[in-house]
Amino acid sequence: MSRAGTIAAIVDDSISQRAASIRPSATFAMAARAATLRAQGREIHDFSAGEPDFRPPTAVREATAAFVREQPVRYTPVAGLPALREAVATHLSAVHGSTITPSRVLISCGAKHSIANLLQALLEPGDEVVIPTPAWVSYPDMVRLAGGVPVEVATTAADGFRLRPEALEAALTPRTRALVLNSPGNPTGAGYDAAAVRALGEVVARKAPRTWIMADDIYRRLTYGDFRHASIVRTLADLHPRLAIVDGVSKTYAMTGYRIGYLVASEALVLGATRVQGQTTSGAATPSQHAALVALTDPTVDAEVDAMCLAFARRRDLMLARLAAIPDVHVPVPDGAFYVWMDVRAYLGRDPVPDDAELSRWLLEAHGVATVPGGAFGGPGYIRLSYATADAVIEAGCARLVAAMAALRRG
Repeated sequence: MSRAGTIAAIVDDSISQRAASIRPSATFAMAARAATLRAQGREIHDFSAGEPDFRPPTAVREATAAFVREQPVRYTPVAGLPALREAVATHLSAVHGSTITPSRVLISCGAKHSIANLLQALLEPGDEVVIPTPAWVSYPDMVRLAGGVPVEVATTAADGFRLRPEALEAALTPRTRALVLNSPGNPTGAGYDAAAVRALGEVVARKAPRTWIMADDIYRRLTYGDFRHASIVRTLADLHPRLAIVDGVSKTYAMTGYRIGYLVASEALVLGATRVQGQTTSGAATPSQHAALVALTDPTVDAEVDAMCLAFARRRDLMLARLAAIPDVHVPVPDGAFYVWMDVRAYLGRDPVPDDAELSRWLLEAHGVATVPGGAFGGPGYIRLSYATADAVIEAGCARLVAAMAALRRG
């Protein structure tokens, strides 16, 4: 045997148990399969993607192009450009009605990265994190990667998919280190008003002295009708030292690919998260940070964001109206974000769709409609549809979905 052959024969390419335990993202998997079918020439109506289909604001696009064309692109400090940290602090101080200093802000490679940094800095092995479900697919796996234990607490349609104080109290233990609060949330679009936030905060204050509340505010600006986002800082002033906020530019400014998120917490926790980031990614991409700075400071941006929100509200209503043609399904009206959470339990348990995963697969493969199965979010029996797509796609895709479900109902 050659020397090269001997070396190859003894290579151990097994992956760690930690990596093996992580589940692939169901949303990315469905979007990838939809893209593959589209590349093969299939007409696909894609309701799987969790990103706006709008372009970033004009000022952001123009400033980013000018920066890349005219300026050298160098590393930034690990915690982010000082000007961007200042802009985030100023912006969120106004949002939350409390003075936030730049030293309490960490700029990261997207809000997902902000959450991962926070969990790595906060959790010790075995610490528990309460996650109301249905919930974004990544929360439990990020907790596990940080050595923690996700404690998933089911919510119900009767409660509007909002965590009840008594359910939170039952889930708390001496090992509870954090509560995740995503409002309005992915995948249900349900939001917590100030009274609901206050009720949960009172439970944490009374029963869990070492527990932090992490507000994932990434959909904060995307709300509809009478619902308004309730700031945990404004609502839970007594818990201020144990509040952490995750936010970013991805959804509000249609800047998903720019990958800029930010964490706001105590100086000590931000310092710990910065150390984690310093030994993983270092600072976020420099052009993206400059783009985020424009998004937060240019006075022309808000009008474009408002127009996008109005479009999402119209699309929400359009999708709800079209889905109303499907018998025996329940679709709650979302308070915000851009998802519809559709109860399909009446259609499951029959050939060829024994469960929501197979229903999503069948809708895509046989009918060209991409959705995401609810089981991936901890909500089996449901599917998630995104209305972050054009009106024409919603019209055509919902027509196919209605026809598919009618065929399934007939057997």
